[in-house]
Amino acid sequence: MAKKMMYSFTEKKHSVDGIISTIMGSISLVFLLAMVYASYYMRGDAGIYAGAFGVCGIAFALAGFIVGIISFSEKNIKYRYPKIGSVLCGVLFAAWLGLYLIGV
Repeated sequence: MAKKMMYSFTEKKHSVDGIISTIMGSISLVFLLAMVYASYYMRGDAGIYAGAFGVCGIAFALAGFIVGIISFSEKNIKYRYPKIGSVLCGVLFAAWLGLYLIGV
């Protein structure tokens, strides 16, 4: 007996959590660039500014990664933004963690 073809006519929407994850990853990237710029502008003596940018950046990257992973469980969504947000936040979190571990 042949299988019946099932068609779904529901429109898939963009996941709000996926968009939030992508925005959080972008903010974390801005913090990374701001930290590099502040350190360059102050000739390596950024101190508290680099620390503040770093703590905020790693917090946004971790939160964005968690929100991005959670957004995959939603139904009838397009997976573009959850993928972009999760990958971006995961890479940025690894970069932030690497910076902290080497002590820059």
